[in-house]
Amino acid sequence: MHDRGVSDMVSVHADRELVDQVMRGLGERERAIVVLHYFLGYPLADVATTLGIPLGTVKSRLHRALTEMRLAIDPELSATPARRVGGEVV
Repeated sequence: MHDRGVSDMVSVHADRELVDQVMRGLGERERAIVVLHYFLGYPLADVATTLGIPLGTVKSRLHRALTEMRLAIDPELSATPARRVGGEVV
């Protein structure tokens, strides 16, 4: 039982290091939105009000930031979402 807890803590620490590294790669504007929304729990409308920018801008910057983060974690991921053609994902 003790080994499982140690392993879990190592995993949590590694995940935290990865998130910190990826966050440092974001621009200041995108990082602020990610922090306010995901770390502090602000709804997107409140993020927009806090930063003094339109809600649509918050949404587009958040989308861009999450895409950048995904690609930083796994460069093999495509920046474009998969689409279905004739029942097949392409």
